[in-house]
Amino acid sequence: MIDIRFSNFIPHPALGHLIRAFVVVEADLGPVPEKMEGFYMPSPHQNMFIHINSRLKVKKSTEQEFSTRSNCIVVGTQFTPVKLMADESHKAVIVVFQPGGLNRLLGIPLVELHDDGFDARDVIGNEIDELIDKCHEANGAGEIFKIVQEYFLKKLSRVDEELPIDKALRHLFQNYNEKIDAIASLACMSQRQFERKCKERLGMSAKLYARIARFNKAYNLFAHNNSVQWTDIAYQAGYYDQMHFIRDFKMFAHATPTIIGHDVKKEKIKFQLDWGRI
Repeated sequence: MIDIRFSNFIPHPALGHLIRAFVVVEADLGPVPEKMEGFYMPSPHQNMFIHINSRLKVKKSTEQEFSTRSNCIVVGTQFTPVKLMADESHKAVIVVFQPGGLNRLLGIPLVELHDDGFDARDVIGNEIDELIDKCHEANGAGEIFKIVQEYFLKKLSRVDEELPIDKALRHLFQNYNEKIDAIASLACMSQRQFERKCKERLGMSAKLYARIARFNKAYNLFAHNNSVQWTDIAYQAGYYDQMHFIRDFKMFAHATPTIIGHDVKKEKIKFQLDWGRI
């Protein structure tokens, strides 16, 4: 029997401008685990996934075979759907960054890290191995959270300071249908300056980011309650008409809502949490 537990932790106030949440995942797939596959759809979120005692396998929609990824990866804003596979019980901690937070932590333009998972050792260094070892020895989700949070608290002195654009990006994440020039004014920038900074902070334009945020909202509404009608989901996610709704699904999910709906209902495991609710 599959037993999956999620423990959500609110960051220390000093980290709130950089990190939205820490999530510890403990998945027991049973004594003889079967291969569990599930979607990870295009998402506006920037995350670090620390797999403590196992690794997931990943396959992009353009690939034929699954490949095993690093046990610690950073993922920028994503616009290509992937499939994930777990074939053993595992424990992981997910660091959910504020919009633009990963750029401020790493000091790397996110345009270099978007749409894929990258080995954290390549962008942070081998100190990640020590962090994973400490997590491996931890007793329970609460202790894992404390270890990972302490790691990031020590990083704060090297993180770029928060600017008005960072508050504007958090507003855009929650208000993706708002006009971009209005969001730019919150950042105290012209629209052209704002778009240039978005490429650095988010890895893409503000308009594309907003579209992905809206699509991701729609997908999560269905994935976590697939008895809801697509027309209701489109309305709740803020789509003005069905044409734009279907267009976004074809662009980001590479399929129509109906096809995705059938696939989601067959999934035995959900890899994509609704980060917007965290």
